[in-house]
Amino acid sequence: MARLTTARDRKQGAAAIIGCVFLFTAFGVLVYGRFATSVGAFALYNRAAVGVGFMLFGVSLLCFTPLLYLQRMHRRHVDPADLARELKGIALGFLCYVVPFFLAMGALSSADSTGMFGLALMVAFGAIPFVYRRHRKKDPISYKHTGSAALILFCVAMAGFALVGGAFSCSEMLDDLEGGWKQERFAFYEAEINRPRGRGAALSPTTFEVSLYKDGESVRTGHVDARLSVNADEWPEVALVLDEPMAEVRWYPRTRTLVGAQDVDGPATAGDPIG
Repeated sequence: MARLTTARDRKQGAAAIIGCVFLFTAFGVLVYGRFATSVGAFALYNRAAVGVGFMLFGVSLLCFTPLLYLQRMHRRHVDPADLARELKGIALGFLCYVVPFFLAMGALSSADSTGMFGLALMVAFGAIPFVYRRHRKKDPISYKHTGSAALILFCVAMAGFALVGGAFSCSEMLDDLEGGWKQERFAFYEAEINRPRGRGAALSPTTFEVSLYKDGESVRTGHVDARLSVNADEWPEVALVLDEPMAEVRWYPRTRTLVGAQDVDGPATAGDPIG
């Protein structure tokens, strides 16, 4: 294993370690948010776990991006001819991949009025990427200059997306802290299960998205008076209360966090006491 011998190498090593710390901390916070409670006053702070995790992930990318630049682009010789060829390849790729796709979709959507001519246009436009791909295999481009720049720009964009998305998620929690909770009585509810799919499913719990109605008039007009989001493992206890003829509910509206609920005429409760 190579040793870090110069001051610059040591600085890069320190930046890499800091980036790893932020990265693993972000992962830990996201895992915590996956298994944290969604009911109770403290659940409001748990709602911010996803936002904090994304922000930490963005910070870790910002730590790694300068290292990526130093490794791939700093003081590298740029051949103007190669750079021009790469830029030409990017432009041709856009014209031969992206533009034909939209033209083919437009031709397909107009096939009802244009008939076979529209379908023929769709096939013609759809064939352009395959023809260009065959040409590119015979005359490949390495993208050694623009590829590195694109990778760095991608990291910066991902970091910005993570920071902005995380800040927005946390802002909802702060708005609820500032505005405080609400408490009302509700007679009806409907619940819809939300099962995350794809790669993010492991870090996103299955939830019940609940719509609350104060009375029959709200149900008739479809006016939802309150919305809640409850983790699936905590839903049975909450459902027992909401199934009663009248339930009193305390919640934070922006994050849809249930603080507590109780049966107006009985002993059934869920979450924190609100009596």
